[in-house]
Amino acid sequence: MRVHIKPTQQIQRVNNLKNQLEALKGKDAVLFCIRPNENAWCGAEVLKHMIVAQEIYVDKINGALSKLKSIETEVESLRTKRIPSFLIKRFPPIDGEIRFKMKTSKQFKPMLEPDQLDTHHINGLISEMDNSLDQLIAWIERTRFLDVLPLRFNSAVGPIVRFNVSEACEFILCHNERHFHQLERTLKAIN
Repeated sequence: MRVHIKPTQQIQRVNNLKNQLEALKGKDAVLFCIRPNENAWCGAEVLKHMIVAQEIYVDKINGALSKLKSIETEVESLRTKRIPSFLIKRFPPIDGEIRFKMKTSKQFKPMLEPDQLDTHHINGLISEMDNSLDQLIAWIERTRFLDVLPLRFNSAVGPIVRFNVSEACEFILCHNERHFHQLERTLKAIN
């Protein structure tokens, strides 16, 4: 069964992530710099990874949005294509568990030295993540009155997976949900 994208639900889900991010603002910055084990990312690295992963789509999504035609009726639901649907379904945690482990390619690895970060850096990452979530909401809002189907572009995964704007936004959102879950687990493990 393919994923059905509903922009109003997407916005609610992004707002949920914004609320989770807001709750992190009161935490001690040191907690974001400690890796729970030598093979895991610290909280700062998880945040940076989400930011970097979304940045790869900025030009693609903005370029597509500038070329799409307006429609008069609001899009309530959009059925994804088969391959994007398969990929999107693998990302979000189900019942608090990440079912499919995925290897992160080098282009998405956060380039941070956790032991050199301070409160200023952590606050900057949280602010940058907040801006990324705002950008995601803005993209989703724009798709509500656009015909996104005619224009597809290569995903960050490669040319075998091509997204329209709505699919790309859903992919980013599911990716963020997955990593917010990882961030929560990471902070709990070191606390």
